[in-house]
Amino acid sequence: MDSKTYNKKSLVKKVSSKLNMSKSESIILVDCVLDSFKEIFFEDGNQKRIEIRNFGIFKVLNTKKRENARNLITNEQVTIPSRKKIVFKAGKNILKQLNKKSK
Repeated sequence: MDSKTYNKKSLVKKVSSKLNMSKSESIILVDCVLDSFKEIFFEDGNQKRIEIRNFGIFKVLNTKKRENARNLITNEQVTIPSRKKIVFKAGKNILKQLNKKSK
């Protein structure tokens, strides 16, 4: 199965063609949206969640500290500190379309 990676440049290209904008305007638009996402994620406070209707939810979760982890190469016990991670849960409409195309 071939995989295709899309990056910021390809996103700018898609936005530019969809909105009939110049690439420089599209770059500003995409940068602004991504910077806004980062600002929300870096705000102080517990629960951070970006919900975009008919698309999905971005959410910041805290992972637990793990005491009993081990390095597979050296077999040494390692403690993994708690950290934050961002998860994405796709909306119902996207999941329906995704599963419809795969059948």
